[in-house]
Amino acid sequence: MIELSCDLGEAATPEQQAVEDAIWPMIDAANVACGGHAGDESTMTGAVHLADRLRVTLGAHPSYPDRENFGRKSMKIEPDVLRASLVHQIDALRSIARTRGLRLERVKPHGALYNDAFRDRKLGDVIAAAVRHVDPLLAVVGTEGSQMIEAARAAGLPVIREAFADRAYRPDGSLVPRSEPDALLSVDDAAAQAERLARKEMGIPFDTICIHADMEHSAERLRAIRYRLAPLLRMTSE
Repeated sequence: MIELSCDLGEAATPEQQAVEDAIWPMIDAANVACGGHAGDESTMTGAVHLADRLRVTLGAHPSYPDRENFGRKSMKIEPDVLRASLVHQIDALRSIARTRGLRLERVKPHGALYNDAFRDRKLGDVIAAAVRHVDPLLAVVGTEGSQMIEAARAAGLPVIREAFADRAYRPDGSLVPRSEPDALLSVDDAAAQAERLARKEMGIPFDTICIHADMEHSAERLRAIRYRLAPLLRMTSE
């Protein structure tokens, strides 16, 4: 069975929030922004409520502390400072979840932090240390073969291997940067890539397939993916 996940809690306008609201009932797991690049106490509380009501697995989506650039630019930041920021972000969502009796189960870094930690083991170690400090039972979500996943395993943390239906890949398994042409896949191309992933035709091992809510036509893309993968999806209804 295939798990579908999405990065959420990032909406900045009513229109973006409407898209996120449409996505929530169609996913199994949510990675929720927790203050580094987007999100605040109100949006995290709303996300926890939805995760509880819809029985969606809850994850944290921390980033470089860079709201100005939505966490999409690499930062030169002292390891201890970054670690403290990540701990603060993850624990903020975890604390809100605990007030509702809901467990935070995973952590997926966002944007530039995720991409930088693909190759940077020291950065992966910082992420793993932050996650372990909050809760050693939290799983780290990332790309198989990345330095972040290797660091998580070395720290004794569970890992969840992630593949992307809506993003183009480089030959080394990393994502094509959003700044490059054809980095973001169309509705039809994303559905086709999800099916290739599910059929093990891309050579990318995964435990969850992620789509992004902040891309144009994201809800339509997710519906198309669900249609293609209907016989394999973990969920039985929307």
